[in-house]
Amino acid sequence: MELNKLTVVQGNDLLEGAYSVTLDEMRLLNLALAQIDSRKPQPDTLYRLFPQDYQRIYGVNPTSSHRQLREAAESLMKKPVTIYKPDVKTGKVRTVQLSWFSRLEYVSSDDHSAVVLRFGQDVAPYLYELKESFTKLNFANIAKLDTPFSVRLYGWLIKAKNLYGRRSGKAIEVTLDLNWMREKAGLAGKYEDYRDFRQKLLEPTINRINANTDISVVWEPVKQGRTVVSIKFAYVDESAPEASKPLRPRLPRRPRAVAGSALEGEWARRCIAIFEEYREKLSAYDVEEKATLPDLRKLSGWYKMIGEKNKQKEILAEVSSRSKKVAA
Repeated sequence: MELNKLTVVQGNDLLEGAYSVTLDEMRLLNLALAQIDSRKPQPDTLYRLFPQDYQRIYGVNPTSSHRQLREAAESLMKKPVTIYKPDVKTGKVRTVQLSWFSRLEYVSSDDHSAVVLRFGQDVAPYLYELKESFTKLNFANIAKLDTPFSVRLYGWLIKAKNLYGRRSGKAIEVTLDLNWMREKAGLAGKYEDYRDFRQKLLEPTINRINANTDISVVWEPVKQGRTVVSIKFAYVDESAPEASKPLRPRLPRRPRAVAGSALEGEWARRCIAIFEEYREKLSAYDVEEKATLPDLRKLSGWYKMIGEKNKQKEILAEVSSRSKKVAA
C-alpha cells in the first residue's frame, strides 16, 4: 500500500456534511475511503482494513492498534453524517441523515483480524461514479494530521483549490463562517468564545496543516462590527513541481532515561541536529517561513537539557516576539 498513490474522494455535499468523530474514527473512515475507486460503481465485495496497516500508517502502538480499530468500528457504525440538500421545488433546504456503512464489524482471529465493511447505499452516490462536484484529497497528507478538525479544515480548503483550479504562484482564498465550521465538525456549543476558538482550535490546526501537508496557510479574522464572524484563509499549493516546502521531520522517540543523564543528553542533541537542519531548509525555501511555536518551545527545552543556556534564551526570545505579534 503506497500512501502517495492513495486518495480520498468525496462528493462536496458529503465533504461538507456535519458529523462528530474521534481521531481513531476519523482515521478508520479515511482508511476505508482510500480503498474506493470513485470512478467506478460500488463493488459487491467487502473492504477489509487490517490492524497492521492502521498501525504502520498512523504510527500507533502495535499493542493497542487492534483495540483502537475495533472500538472505532463499533462506535462509528452508530454515528451518521448529516447533509443539507436544497429542494428544487420548494426552495427549502432538506436535512438528511446518512449512515456511513451498511456493514461495519471487527472480525477477530489470530492471524487475520480485520475490519470488514461496506458503505451504505444512501452515502454511496457521494462516493462512487463521481463525475462532478467532488474533492480529491491526498491520503498521505491527511494521514499525518492528528486531530479530526485538522482533517476537516484541510478538506474544506482543498475543495476551494479544486473549484478554482491551480493558480500557479497565487494564493487560493476561501472564507469560512465560524458557526458553519463548528456545526460541520460536530463542535456546536464548543469554542463559542472567539479567543478560545483561536487559541485552542484554529492556531494549533493551522500549525499542523502547515507542518505536515502540501499547502501553506495564512489566515485573518473577518469582523461584523466588533464581532469576529468568519475566518478568511489564503494558501499556496506546495505540491507543484516548482514548490517544495520542506516537511517537518520525524524526531526520535524520547528514551526512558533519567533527567540529566547522558542518554537524555544524546537524545536531545539528535533532536537539535535534525530540527536545526529543518529550520535551515525552511529559511532557504522562504525567509518568511518559520517553524511552529510549539516546536520552537521543544527546541528550547532540548537546548536546556544539554546546558546551552544562550541558545535556549535565543529561541525563547523568538517565541516571545512571535507570540506578541500573533496576540496583536
